[in-house]
Amino acid sequence: MPGAVIRVHTVYPEPFWREQRLSGQTLAPQSPVSVTIDQTPRSGPPGVLSTFAFGPGALEMGRLEPKERRDVWLKALAERFGPRAQPAGYLEADWSAEPWSLGGMAGRFPPGALTNYGPALRRPVGRIHWANTETATLMHGLMEGAVRSGEPAGGRRGAGSPVIGHARRDGRASRYARWVRPPRRRERPPSLRPPR
Repeated sequence: MPGAVIRVHTVYPEPFWREQRLSGQTLAPQSPVSVTIDQTPRSGPPGVLSTFAFGPGALEMGRLEPKERRDVWLKALAERFGPRAQPAGYLEADWSAEPWSLGGMAGRFPPGALTNYGPALRRPVGRIHWANTETATLMHGLMEGAVRSGEPAGGRRGAGSPVIGHARRDGRASRYARWVRPPRRRERPPSLRPPR
């Protein structure tokens, strides 16, 4: 149950909530859809709300038929955002039903864990360098955070160092290990260089 999460992206022609001076971020612990976040691209339309059900609420929602779940979900959004909350697009992911993760899309640390042990999460152990969404300092819990975490870890390893996916008990790389070389840095085209 702690890792039970359903995430839904609803897409609208425009981020209509902004016209009402709303941020799109809501918290309703008693609702089946407890959290909403505005995930509209910086470039503007379309409007996108990323919404979540957690724990027992996610398990209950997961037991519903897809159409019934969608109806309950959209009703919960309409209670907060009004009748315009009927989306043009609807995409859901039930992380509890994913065979490889079996729940939870990101690690959650209890209070005090990051302040007491945070640096240890990123510190290399011998030749092992950690890079994942949980070690990200920006975009924690998201794919972008994992990529951002991987860039400095790759740079610390150096060119031609092994990337070990799985290690055997004797410390040698398993058959799943791969040797990779970091890509060469390319100069940005003038149009993409930041202004000075």
